[in-house]
Amino acid sequence: MRAAILAVFCAIVWLVAASAAPKPAMELSDADEIRIGQALAEQFAKSKGLEPTPQIAEIEAYLQSVGDRVAAHAKRKLPYKFYFDPSPAFRSAFGLPGGVIFVGGGILAMSDTEDQLAMVLGHEVEHVDLNQCRERLIAELEKAKLTPAQGDRLKIDPFLPGYGHDNEFAADVEGTKLAAAAGYSPEAGARLLKMFVIMGQEMTHTESEADASLKARIAQIQKLIAEEKLATPKERPLALP
Repeated sequence: MRAAILAVFCAIVWLVAASAAPKPAMELSDADEIRIGQALAEQFAKSKGLEPTPQIAEIEAYLQSVGDRVAAHAKRKLPYKFYFDPSPAFRSAFGLPGGVIFVGGGILAMSDTEDQLAMVLGHEVEHVDLNQCRERLIAELEKAKLTPAQGDRLKIDPFLPGYGHDNEFAADVEGTKLAAAAGYSPEAGARLLKMFVIMGQEMTHTESEADASLKARIAQIQKLIAEEKLATPKERPLALP
């Protein structure tokens, strides 16, 4: 009887310990991440009705040339690909798992130098390089109870929002370093963010929470330039086709 009771007790202890043990992280290879990221990119392009044209192809070739120069200094050696969404209302860019980056027509219209473009691309590359895109992908797969092999079933929407205060600031820091390592002026990023602050205040005539965040990001870049003694060469003109 004692042996039976002890066996039951041990079984209960084992079950409690097993339930309390942390769940092992999903195994996701770089190949899986790249494949799913490309599937999400195709889904986004289809949802926006993006069709290839000779002009878009030329712009994307230019984005790729600048992006390759910046991404060469990233820690994760992925096949970074840069795509263009010509919408003037798209005043930003976003990264997808596996190294896919979309750049909006609006942010290109606001940029007056290649250095500013390099800062935008560096920021988005770092969302990938810092594994922020990868972690979101794993979270979405687990939420949907999908394996990496089933990743093409995911929807694009959860990958479009930003990554929160800390992650965005981290992407600013590391993205600035990438662009600077590629020979671009980090001051360009601060100038571009200042434009967003001016635009926001012109629209609302008050300082919003978003404006305060932008000013904090500008201060962080300027502090980084001073502390790291980053070179600030003359900015190159934007060379869009």
